[in-house]
Amino acid sequence: MTADYDQAFAAHRFDVLIDQDTLIGLIETVAQDDELLIVNVAVAPEQQGQGYGVLLMRHAEHLARRSGAKGLRLYTNKLMTSNIALYERLGFVFDTETYHDQGTVAVHMVKDLQGIPSLV
Repeated sequence: MTADYDQAFAAHRFDVLIDQDTLIGLIETVAQDDELLIVNVAVAPEQQGQGYGVLLMRHAEHLARRSGAKGLRLYTNKLMTSNIALYERLGFVFDTETYHDQGTVAVHMVKDLQGIPSLV
């Protein structure tokens, strides 16, 4: 994966989760039309399995609701089945797949926030 981080830092929001001096994880989001796109969510390997990913995802949902977004959108590699299962547990549903030159498949998922009570 390649990314233009200068452009991302200028246009996207980055929220970090820190415990004392330890970086636990981060979530990168950007508003697109009437949705909030979750571009990246990452938890340090030694911190995984403790609920921090869910906490970051709920934070993104809070941001979306606060901004008036109608939904959340994300994409992940189709091979990341544990991520897909987590997103489904959090209320995301399959939207579409995109195929890339390197042979990877991205699964696009959405969560409609209209009429659904907040979990945060």
